[in-house]
Amino acid sequence: MPNLIARVIARALTLKPVRALLLYSERQGPMLADSVTYRTLFSLFAAVLLGFSLAALWLAGNPVAWQALIDAVDAAIPGLVGEGGLIDLDDVQAPAGLTVAGVIASIGLVGAAIGAIGSLRTAIRRLGNELTDDSFWLWVLLRNLLLAIGIGTALGASAVATVIGSAGISLVGGWLGLAEDDLLLQIATRATTIVVVFLLDAAVIAVAFRALSGTKPSPRSLISGSLIGAAGLTVLQQLSSLFVGGAGSNPLLATFASLIALLLWLNLSAQVILIASAYIITGIEEERDRVRARFGATTFLQRRVKRAEMSVQAAADELDAARAAEAEEWRGRAVAAAKAKPKTDETTTSDAGARRGDR
Repeated sequence: MPNLIARVIARALTLKPVRALLLYSERQGPMLADSVTYRTLFSLFAAVLLGFSLAALWLAGNPVAWQALIDAVDAAIPGLVGEGGLIDLDDVQAPAGLTVAGVIASIGLVGAAIGAIGSLRTAIRRLGNELTDDSFWLWVLLRNLLLAIGIGTALGASAVATVIGSAGISLVGGWLGLAEDDLLLQIATRATTIVVVFLLDAAVIAVAFRALSGTKPSPRSLISGSLIGAAGLTVLQQLSSLFVGGAGSNPLLATFASLIALLLWLNLSAQVILIASAYIITGIEEERDRVRARFGATTFLQRRVKRAEMSVQAAADELDAARAAEAEEWRGRAVAAAKAKPKTDETTTSDAGARRGDR
């Protein structure tokens, strides 16, 4: 029996999904997901309120596009907007002009968005054991902000794609003589929405990992991990009603069931994204040394030793990078001092000559 268990463990450690889940657990993935959830919650409220306020300027006369945008956001983030959501869009009004409140809201949105992406960046880099970060802090903030803007733009693009796809399905249904409430058309429309959301989720995971991880994965590793993460997010989005129902069934939670459901959904989504990132990182390790990655550990203790060795190597690389940066700083100071010294000598010589002339 012990030999059978040992063989099962050895076999399991050769499987990429198992190693990805172990990596996620070893790097405190659930705790990292909690941090991402906390920061994302605030950024979502700020983004929705400001984003829909601006969208009201452009879509006030187009109820179809307005509803499509609501449906797209509700499909990507269930329970936030729409019927029974936390935010009642009937209270959202288009801004009449530039106001102090609008400026403060914009600043708050930027700060919340940067904070949320920053937490995700820290979590992904922690999973990848990336300690060295020589990026200038301003570029990091701008990159985080651009990524947040890109995610918002992707939501808008998904709404447009959903409208176009639904219109195309209705047009084809009209050619076939099908009624608008026909079951086949409803299934096709629902499938179109799911496919659009799936592609959006995959794109967000791929772009986020590439921009935030500090590594350069191969297309194969990046795409496979992104598709796995997108599948998990899509399942969560389709099962979002279970979260609301589970929270609402408890009398103690009924008054704020939507908020509890949103928090639960955000946390599970953050964990799915980080697990997908761990899968991509595992693929990167296989590409560097396939034999060591797959067969370097046949027991959990051997895996512990291997992960410790990798942590030591990462710390050594960080130490080398820090020493190199320190040496570069000292060289810069030496060059600056050397440039300033001739001017000082010249000034001293001229002063001495002036004193001799006075004598």
